[in-house]
Amino acid sequence: MNAAREQILARVRAALRVPAPRPAAPTTAPVFPPVTDLEKRFREEFTALRGEIVETLDGYPDVTGCDCLVAQTGSIIVSTRSAGGRVASVLPEVHAVRARRDQIVADLPAALALLRRRYDGHWPSALSVITGPSRTADIEKILVMGAHGPKRLLLQFVA
Repeated sequence: MNAAREQILARVRAALRVPAPRPAAPTTAPVFPPVTDLEKRFREEFTALRGEIVETLDGYPDVTGCDCLVAQTGSIIVSTRSAGGRVASVLPEVHAVRARRDQIVADLPAALALLRRRYDGHWPSALSVITGPSRTADIEKILVMGAHGPKRLLLQFVA
């Protein structure tokens, strides 16, 4: 065999015999502060991400529904069933969403539990967690809105 290869393998084998330090035990402390007022927290997070809450969506041709709103992250969860397919939430420059206030859930585990109950094994072909308008800073760390989807994300609360 090749001597260089054997030397490398010998060093790897020796390194594997040294026990690695054990990682710290996971903590049960919450990562996010608790959500006490669902609508207030959702509004804060959503608008911090440049989402816009509007009074009316008149004049916007493609308005979608949603499965739920996540207060902890300001996210909107849509499926191909609630949004009427994939195109309306991805293709236009403005994604307009109508939702009810009772669709707000505290966090992602609550959203996933709701989706499991709703779809009960008959999942739609796609689920999307939309957290603000599309953005990227891939090139020279310059933020560009709408690079991979809508530049604006509008939400109207309905009764």
